[in-house]
Amino acid sequence: MRMAMAVLAALTALIAAPASGDGAQAAFAVRLYGAPVGQMVIAKNADGAVYAAKGEFRTTGLVGFLARVRFTMTARGVGTMPNLRPNTYEEDVDTGYRTSAVRVGFTAGDSRIDPLTGLIAALIDRDARMGCAFDGQTFDGKRAMRVRIRPAENNSGDHLTCTGQLTRLSGYTDDEMADAVTFPFIIRFERVGERLVAMRADIDTIHGKVALLRR
Repeated sequence: MRMAMAVLAALTALIAAPASGDGAQAAFAVRLYGAPVGQMVIAKNADGAVYAAKGEFRTTGLVGFLARVRFTMTARGVGTMPNLRPNTYEEDVDTGYRTSAVRVGFTAGDSRIDPLTGLIAALIDRDARMGCAFDGQTFDGKRAMRVRIRPAENNSGDHLTCTGQLTRLSGYTDDEMADAVTFPFIIRFERVGERLVAMRADIDTIHGKVALLRR
């Protein structure tokens, strides 16, 4: 269960209040082992080359251990999709096993991004011409992870399937690295007008699949 919650933490975030400027928002139902466990909304608000995101995930209708799981994250930075560069990142996380309340600053020239900005790059709606390809490294103040996404072969029409991997790089315990290092995932987009909309994401864990389903 600890690993499932760690991977869920890598994929969950976000509910944001719309701000002026360009914004995108998407709501997902979250399933673990095929059972509904919570809801999330991912959002990005931008004003020119400046962006801000604020988010929250909470379990719904659960009791016991899973009812404790929550994530609150915020990020601010510069750049436009897919080249976003955070200036600050804050998180308040309780996975049931790990609690964390940190603030991370990113200096100019730092090629890493925070986990929330990584979620936006992977799942937020975007111009259809942008596609889904992404290669970056996330950092939450302690742990670094590589995120790599590529379009699958034989895509056609108004549907785009993309495959990716999360790879643990540093900051994890020996036991965590022994449990697993890489986590494959699939994101399925649909073209709506001139936009690509993420409809579903599935990630493998050592305990089963975590699924995000567009609402």
